[in-house]
Amino acid sequence: HCPLYSTASIASRLQSYKGTMDNYTTNEEDQREAARLQARLRADNYDNDDDLPSSSDDSSFVRLPNVTIDEGAHKYVLISAVAPAGEERQHFVVSRRGAHYHRNAAEPFIEALERSGYKSISVNGGGRIALDNTKRTISVYGYSYGFGLADHALAKAIILKDPRYKDYEVSWSNDGY
Repeated sequence: HCPLYSTASIASRLQSYKGTMDNYTTNEEDQREAARLQARLRADNYDNDDDLPSSSDDSSFVRLPNVTIDEGAHKYVLISAVAPAGEERQHFVVSRRGAHYHRNAAEPFIEALERSGYKSISVNGGGRIALDNTKRTISVYGYSYGFGLADHALAKAIILKDPRYKDYEVSWSNDGY
């Protein structure tokens, strides 16, 4: 848990985003689609676990940024993947303005990972991120019905490694939705 902010402080900060936060909560269809996406990724990962060279051309590899977050308060996902020529698992923090459901934040980034040749892709949970560039603050909190609770401490660490956010105050909490 992050000692920088109390739950009341986070709630107060989130009130300042009123109007930018979508009001969608998950439904049965979204949960089915999130489960379908997770199953497809597991199947793809199983198919690629056989030590054969990747079918993707490594020359098409484009390193994707580990942090892609939109200003405002939006749903986010924590994704992990292995680069085509690598063996080390990389983590990605991704939010997307206008994502009604967490899978709407995940799917475009997963497609970009696949096009770039990343393998062993998985969605490791979700939540919300509130990014305020004016105040230079980022709050990571909540959970995803479709993908479960992300490791917000890990998300914070990934964000802080990004030079764009080195001077930001980043907090996290498992509270809230």
